[in-house]
Amino acid sequence: MIKKKICIITAARSEYGLLKWVIDGVHHDKELQLQLVVTGAHLSEEHGYTVRFIEEDGYPIAARVDMHLASEKRTEIVRAMGHCSIGMADTLVDLNPDMVVVLGDRYELLPIASAALVLGIPMAHLSGGDVTEGAIDNEVRNAVTMMSSLHFPGVESSAENLRRMLGTDRNIFTAGEPGLESFLRYELMSREELAESIRLDVNKPWYLVTLHPETKISIDENVVMAENLFKVMGEMNDVHFVISKANADYGGSQINAFWANAVAMNTEKYKLFTSLGQRRYLSFMRQAAGVIGNSSSGIVEAPFLGIPVVNIGDRQKGRHLCKNVIQCGRSYEEILYAVSKMQNQPKIVDAYYGDGHTSEKVIAHIKKYLHEK
Repeated sequence: MIKKKICIITAARSEYGLLKWVIDGVHHDKELQLQLVVTGAHLSEEHGYTVRFIEEDGYPIAARVDMHLASEKRTEIVRAMGHCSIGMADTLVDLNPDMVVVLGDRYELLPIASAALVLGIPMAHLSGGDVTEGAIDNEVRNAVTMMSSLHFPGVESSAENLRRMLGTDRNIFTAGEPGLESFLRYELMSREELAESIRLDVNKPWYLVTLHPETKISIDENVVMAENLFKVMGEMNDVHFVISKANADYGGSQINAFWANAVAMNTEKYKLFTSLGQRRYLSFMRQAAGVIGNSSSGIVEAPFLGIPVVNIGDRQKGRHLCKNVIQCGRSYEEILYAVSKMQNQPKIVDAYYGDGHTSEKVIAHIKKYLHEK
């Protein structure tokens, strides 16, 4: 039997964590051949060279496409997208996959999806149909939707958005958000293991902080948002903050530079990481007293555990907010009020975003589509 070649492309630590179990399922499927392509921030020293986590997981990497990633200026991002487009053209021709699989809404997807479209390779897109008004992700996500053949939205409201955009319900399958699967399949670290790994006091409350830039406002406004958050953090005593650096979006480097200077004042209270790694990140989230920032993981994964969340600003605007999420603006006063409210909020578990069995649904529909094709 000739195996169908499935090319899964990952460009960032967060999206790899979401794709992991689809990657794992394809890798172990007797009818499929995994072609894993790594690009974007995975190959950037500034962003932690996170390809090492993929290597540690043991998945074979079919190709590495260096985008010469830089995000200090918008023009640098556009140039990086050009490098990605050239690299993907050569890579996809060499691999000749039966299907390309991508997830989400990062700008790297535009050259990836365009290459697949022009080369006539069908593409499966996970997490389409969402709405996030505070970043260019919204436009990227919708563009990738229009270039894809198979669609795996996380929730039914996103599926309905896709039906309106595409004018059909054909090849749209609500599969749940893929990140939830890790809570069921990983053996997560204990609180004691985390305390030893990150050098934390096991008896103090822990807070997880991830603040990405809002790409529709200026860099200065993004840095002020980080300053306001840090001021609130400074007023919280006898706690630990574990801060995961911002991603490779425009403005991320400036937020990360701010964190590096700010946390140096108290390295006992604040722990800054370029990347915690997926298992340690999710383990810490499970043990955290709260999640603060504007990462999609606070919107999607944290409700599965019931962890209180403060979501700052407009980056996730348009997404469904579960009952554990407290929304606030970017000012010091708004963040302070929201964090104070979060500290008195109990755990509220909400399974709105799925049941943690996404990968098996995705793989089954991909196999069916390729068999019929």
